[in-house]
Amino acid sequence: MSGGQRTPPSVEEAAETTERTPLSMSYEVNHGRETFTVELEEAGQSNKGTYVKKKKPLSKVVWSKISAMLVAGKCSKPKSPEERTIRIGEEDDDQDYPPNIVRNQKYSVASFIPISLYEQFKYFFNMYFLVVAISQFFPPLQVGFLFTYVAPLAFVVAIALLKEAYDDFQRYLRDKEANSEKYEAYLGGNKWGAIESSEVTVGMIIKLSPNQRIPADCLLLKTTEKDGSFIRTDQLDGETDWKLRIPLSHTQSLSDIEVPECRRVIWAEAPHRQIYEFVGSSKADHCAVESESEPLSLENTLWANCILATGHVLALVIYTGKETRSSMNANQPSSKIGLIDLELNYLSKLLCVLTAFLALLMISFQRFVGEWYISFFRFVLLFSSIIPISLRVNLDMGKAVYSFFIMTDKKIQGVVVRNSNLPEELGRIGYLFSDKTGTLTKNEMEFKKLFTGEDVPRGWLHSDLGEMQVQVSDSFERLSQNEHSGLIRGESDFVHEASKRQMEELSEAVTALAVAHNVTPVVDADTFLKEYQASSPDEVALVKFCESVGMILEYRDRKTMSIRSHSKTIHIKDPMTVSQDKFGHQVTSAKGSSEEYLRWYITMVGNHSFDHEEDINETIQTGIANGGIAVKAECRINYDILLEFPFTSESKRMGIVVRHRDSKEIRLFMKGADTKMAEIVNPTPWLEEECSNLAREGLRTLVFGARTLLEDEFDAFMVKYNKALRSRDPKSAVEKIRVFLEKDLQLVCVTGVEDKLQDDVALTLEHLRKAGIKIWMLTGDKVETATCIARSTRLVAKEGGIFPFDCESARFNWLWDREGMREGWRPGNPIVTEQHALDYLESFEKYVESGSTIGGVTMIIDGKTLEMMLHVKERFVIAAGKATTVVVARCSPTQKAEVVETMKQHLADTKSTIRTSSIGDGGNDVSMILASDVGLGIEGKEGRHASLAADFSLVKFSHCLRLITWHGRNSYKRSARLSQFVIHRGLIISIIQCIFSAIFYFMSVPIYTGWLLVGYSTVYTMFPVFAIVLDEDISEETAYEFPELYSELQKSRCLNIRTFLQWVFKATYQGGTIMLLSIVLFESSFIRIVTMTFTALISTELITVWFEMHSIPWPFVVSELLSVLVYFISFFFIDTLDLQYVSDSSFWWKTGVITAAATFPVTLAKFLERACCESSYSKLKEKSEPWFLSILQKIQRKFSKGGASGGTPSQPLLF
Repeated sequence: MSGGQRTPPSVEEAAETTERTPLSMSYEVNHGRETFTVELEEAGQSNKGTYVKKKKPLSKVVWSKISAMLVAGKCSKPKSPEERTIRIGEEDDDQDYPPNIVRNQKYSVASFIPISLYEQFKYFFNMYFLVVAISQFFPPLQVGFLFTYVAPLAFVVAIALLKEAYDDFQRYLRDKEANSEKYEAYLGGNKWGAIESSEVTVGMIIKLSPNQRIPADCLLLKTTEKDGSFIRTDQLDGETDWKLRIPLSHTQSLSDIEVPECRRVIWAEAPHRQIYEFVGSSKADHCAVESESEPLSLENTLWANCILATGHVLALVIYTGKETRSSMNANQPSSKIGLIDLELNYLSKLLCVLTAFLALLMISFQRFVGEWYISFFRFVLLFSSIIPISLRVNLDMGKAVYSFFIMTDKKIQGVVVRNSNLPEELGRIGYLFSDKTGTLTKNEMEFKKLFTGEDVPRGWLHSDLGEMQVQVSDSFERLSQNEHSGLIRGESDFVHEASKRQMEELSEAVTALAVAHNVTPVVDADTFLKEYQASSPDEVALVKFCESVGMILEYRDRKTMSIRSHSKTIHIKDPMTVSQDKFGHQVTSAKGSSEEYLRWYITMVGNHSFDHEEDINETIQTGIANGGIAVKAECRINYDILLEFPFTSESKRMGIVVRHRDSKEIRLFMKGADTKMAEIVNPTPWLEEECSNLAREGLRTLVFGARTLLEDEFDAFMVKYNKALRSRDPKSAVEKIRVFLEKDLQLVCVTGVEDKLQDDVALTLEHLRKAGIKIWMLTGDKVETATCIARSTRLVAKEGGIFPFDCESARFNWLWDREGMREGWRPGNPIVTEQHALDYLESFEKYVESGSTIGGVTMIIDGKTLEMMLHVKERFVIAAGKATTVVVARCSPTQKAEVVETMKQHLADTKSTIRTSSIGDGGNDVSMILASDVGLGIEGKEGRHASLAADFSLVKFSHCLRLITWHGRNSYKRSARLSQFVIHRGLIISIIQCIFSAIFYFMSVPIYTGWLLVGYSTVYTMFPVFAIVLDEDISEETAYEFPELYSELQKSRCLNIRTFLQWVFKATYQGGTIMLLSIVLFESSFIRIVTMTFTALISTELITVWFEMHSIPWPFVVSELLSVLVYFISFFFIDTLDLQYVSDSSFWWKTGVITAAATFPVTLAKFLERACCESSYSKLKEKSEPWFLSILQKIQRKFSKGGASGGTPSQPLLF
C-alpha cells in the first residue's frame, strides 16, 4: 500500500476473521525441496479460495480516467511514476497504479479500420490511385472501365489490411494467454485464491512455483529454499545463467500464515528502466528508528517476465503493468515500410508533376476555352498510366515471390519471413547490430589454459587434465597427512617428476578456482542430476574444470562450502586408536569395537555399496584377519564463508573470505580482470605477457590472487565493514575500505576460458565486413568478456587495434597495437560530462586518422559511458562510423534500441540510403529488433520472443550471410528493375496517347479503350515483365567469392534519379517512334493505326524485357510465348483490332520496321554505355551483363585469342 495510513486490523478483528475461515496447511517434501498446498476449510468442506474482490468495470475505469484528464487538461501528459510505501498484506485502492495488463497490439476493434487505412493512404502513391479511382464515378471524367482503376487498388489495400489484421490478432492471442495466466494470491482474512495475471495489483502477496512466470515486479518475502531462490532472466537481460535472489530476512523466518500479518512497511523507489538497480527499505510498522530498517537491493527483487527456477516463494508486488522493468524497456510494434517503397513514392510525385505538365500543355494549346478544367482533369486521367496502378500489384507479388524463395532455400532451412514487405531492405544493409550471448556464442564455456608460478609461468592445457588430476590428488593427500592417524598414504599409479613446489602451486591454484566463485550446486527435480548455477557461465566452467581434476563442489550456501576430492584407497590398521582421521571425520566415539567401527566407516565414510549384509561381514572379517582393511574414502574440505565481495562492473573483481573449518585458517581469495588485478597482486614479470597472449587467442581471462588473514586483522576490518554498511552510500563506503584487505596479494594463477562460438560465426562476420557492412556488438556482458568475444569472432582484425573508452570510474585504459600487445597506459578521466565525451571522441578520431593500425580500429564502450555519449548523439555516431567495429558492453535493452534509433536518425539526416539491421535471440533484444529497419530473430535457448518479433526468423546466425548477400541482393535488384520497367510500360503508352491527342487537335480522346487498355498491363505484358523476379545478375558462387560486390548496392545505383531519367528517356523515344512511324506508314483508316501501333507496342515491350534479362529462365520463355499467343487470339474477340489487316504482308513488315526502330537504338546505346563505363567489378561476373552482351563478350575473347599474328594477343574488340 502506498502513501495511505490505513489502520491495520486489530487483534480481535484478525482473530474473528481467522475463526470464520480456519486455515489448514499441508506440506510435502519433493526431492529435498519443500512444497506446500493451501486449502480453506469452511462448514466442514475443503474449497479452494476464490478471488471475490469487487472491481469497477473496465469501461468505467477508463472513462473516469479520461474525464479526469480532460478536466485537468492533461490528456497529452501521462502521470509520472512515483515512489511508494507498501504495507505487507494490505492493498491500497486509493492509489492509482497502472493495471497489470500485457498489451502488444497495435489496434483495437474500433481503431483498426481508420488507422490501417491511414497507414495505407498516407503515402502519395496510394493516395493518387485513390483519387483516380474515385474520379471514375463521375460521368464527365470517365475515360475507361471503372474496373480498370478500382480493382487493382482495392486488391492491394485489401491484402494489406488482411495481413495487418492477422498479425495483430496473433499479438492479441499472445497477450490474452499472458494476461489470463493463473496465480495464487493472498486475498485478506487468511484467504488465498486463484486470480489472473491481469488482476494482480500493487501490494498484493502472490505465491509462485518453480517454472512459473513472474507476473509483475516483486520483492521476495519467503522461499522454501534455504539460501534463496534462483530465477531465469534470459527474457529480460539475455543472460541464460540463473540469478540468486535473497528473501527479506524478517519475513523468511515467518510461516506462510504469519507473512501477510507481519506488519512491515516497504518503501520502494520510483520505477525506472534500469534492470540492474533497485533501492528500497523494509522496517516494522510505526518504527521511527532508521537504523532498524533493512536495506533492499537488486538481490531481493523478482522482475516481471523472469522465470522462477527453484523453490516455492511468497512475493510482494511493487510495480505493475507499464511500470515494470520489462515494459519500460519494451518498444511498441510499429509498421515498417521498405526504402524502395519510399523511393518509388518520391518518383511517383515526379511522375505526377510530369502528368500535370503534359495535361497543362494540352489545354494550353486549346487556349483554355470552355470548361478547360474538365479537359485538364480528363487529360490527367488519360496520362494516368504514367503512374501505373499495376506497379503496386507487381511489387507486392514480387515481395511474395522473394519471401517464397527465402523460405524454400534448402541452404538456410528454417528461415521464416514474418514481414513480406522488407525483402528488398536486405539488399542495402550497412549496419548490423548484433547481440552476443546466444547469437554469436553458444554461451557454453570451456576451460582452455591455466598458468601458475611466481617467476616462471607453468602452463597447463585442457589436454593435461589427467596429469593435473594426479598432481592435485597427491598434493592434497600430502598436505592433509596426519602424523597421529592410523592411516597409510594411498598409492598412485602415476609418479610425477615435477617438484614439490610446482605441485603446491598447482594445488593452490585449483583451491582458488574451487573457492572463489558464487556457484551453487542444485539437483534437478526431474532428472535428479546435479547442475551448477551462477551469475556468470565462466564461473561454472572453472568449477567444472576443478571437478575434472578432482576438486568437486559438493555443497554451498550463503554461509558454508564443502569440497570433496576424488576417492582414494586408504588402509585402516587400528581404527580404535584413531582420534580423527586425516579427512576430518571424528572417530573418538567409535562404536566400541573394531568390527562396529569398520561397519560404520565402510557404509558412512567410504564409497562402497553392498547388495547383501553378508558382503559387509565378509569384508570386515577379512580385514580384521589381515590386520587392517582397505577403504575407498573421499577427502572433504569444509569452509565457512565469512564475507563476499560480489563482482561489479565498477570494481571488475570479486572476493571471498573463508575460514577452513579444521585448521581455522582465514584466507582471502580474489579474482578479476587483469587490468584491475595487476594493481592489486604483487608484481609478477609474466602476468602482462600471458594475459595478452590469452586475449589474442580470444579467451576470457581471469587473474586469481590470495592471502592469509590474521584473526585480529579480519576482526578489525569487519568493524569498519559494518560501519560502512550503515552509511548513506554503503556501496561506495565498502569500496573504499576494501583496500585494507586487498594488499600483499600473492598471484595464484591466470585462467583462459573459451566461450564457444556459433557455427561459422567468424567466417560469416568476415564476409559481412568485406561486404561493407559494419558490425556493432551490443551485449549486457562485461567489457572484458565482450572484448574477448570480439577477438575470437574476428570482429577485431588481426592487424587491427582497440580503442577502449574510459568505462565506469576507470582512470586508465590500455592502448593496443596491431599485434594485440599493450603499448602502455593511457591516462584519462571518467566520462561524466558532455565535454569529456567530446574530448574522447576527438581523441578517437585522431587515433583512427593516424593510421597506426592496418586492420582498422575497434571502439570499446560500456553502457554508462554510452549513456553520456548519447547526449552528443550526432558527434558520437560520426566518430563511431569511422570505426571498423563497435562493441558496447553492459548495454541495457533500452540502450540497444536507442543506439539503433540514433544511427537510423543519423542516416536519415544525411540522406543516406544505407539500412540498419539488428539480430538477437532473447526477449531483451526485441526492442533493438523492432527499432531497426530489418529485424532478424534467432530461435535459440532463450525462447522465441526475438524470433516472433523479428521480420525474418533464423535458425543460426550464419544464415544471415546468405540471406543478406544473396537473397537481399537479388530482391533489391529485381524490384528496382521491375518497378522501373513497369513505369516504363506506363510511360510509353502515355507518350503514344500524348502524341495522338496532339495530332488530333488536342482532343481528350483515348487512343486505346476497353480491353486493349486492360490487357496491355495484364495478359499481354504482365507475365514477361514480372519474370524479372527470376533474373540473376551474378551466380551464387560469385556472390560468396566476392562479397565486396554487395557494397555496390549500398550506393543505390539500381534505383535513383539517374536511372529513372534513363527509363523516362527510353520510354519517350520508343513511344514517340512507334506513334510517329505509324503516322508515316498510315494508309486508310483509323482502326489500322490502332492495330499497327498496339502490335508494335506489345512487340517492343516483349523484346525490351528480353534484352534486359541477364539470364533466360524457362518460365520467362514460356511467358513470352504465351503473351504472343494470347495477343493473336485476342484479334478474334476485340473489335478495335483489324483481323483482316493482320493477314496482309504489309502489316508484318511495317510492324517489324517500327519495332526495330524502337528497340535497336536503345539496345545499342545500352551496349555502348556498358562498354565505355565499365564497372570496377564487371570482370568478376559473367552474368552481370544481359545475356546477349555475354555472347558478344565470348566472341570477343575468341577473336582476342586466335586473331592476332605472331602469338601476340590482339586488342579487345569490344572493351
